[in-house]
Amino acid sequence: LKKGKTAETQSVEVIPTAPDYADSTMWFVTENDSTGTGADVFYIVSTWELDWLTADGKICHYADVQNEEHRNDMAKEISRIAEYMAQGNNFYAPYYRHITLDSWATRNEDTIHRRAQLAMNDVKQAFDHFLSRRDNSRPLILAGFSQGGMAVVELLKYMGDETYNHLAAAYVLGYKVTPQDTAQSRHIRAAHDSADVGVTI
Repeated sequence: LKKGKTAETQSVEVIPTAPDYADSTMWFVTENDSTGTGADVFYIVSTWELDWLTADGKICHYADVQNEEHRNDMAKEISRIAEYMAQGNNFYAPYYRHITLDSWATRNEDTIHRRAQLAMNDVKQAFDHFLSRRDNSRPLILAGFSQGGMAVVELLKYMGDETYNHLAAAYVLGYKVTPQDTAQSRHIRAAHDSADVGVTI
């Protein structure tokens, strides 16, 4: 496989194989909570890949989680975030089929929204798998940067009340939270004090 920019000439998009989140290679995990007093951090990586070409010359607008190079790209960011967010906590970040930088560069909201649905479905499936295995008595922290920040906003709309009750904070970095977003979910609530919980920062 090789990366490269080409014009969008295909009528049918190439979709990489979906991740199986029961497979440990689909995760970056650092478990540093030896005392049981820390939080579970769920981090969503930003955008790393350009449009790239498959071996048969077809263009793809999504990261391929089966591609070790793509996972390594994502791990560059995730590992740096884990250096501080995993201190005293358990840290989990899924690899997902994020849409490419070229997709964002189209500035076509319909195209971006359509492609982002696939990426967000991966994130939701990863989050469901994560929730099914975690100790629900522990505090939960969500965080993401850029495309990952968008995913945090969507997860806040998606999560149930029981999960939200364990949310310490959600960090939306490099992405906007709009009045429309807050109107869609009472789980999106601004912080007013440093001791606030269940808030979006």
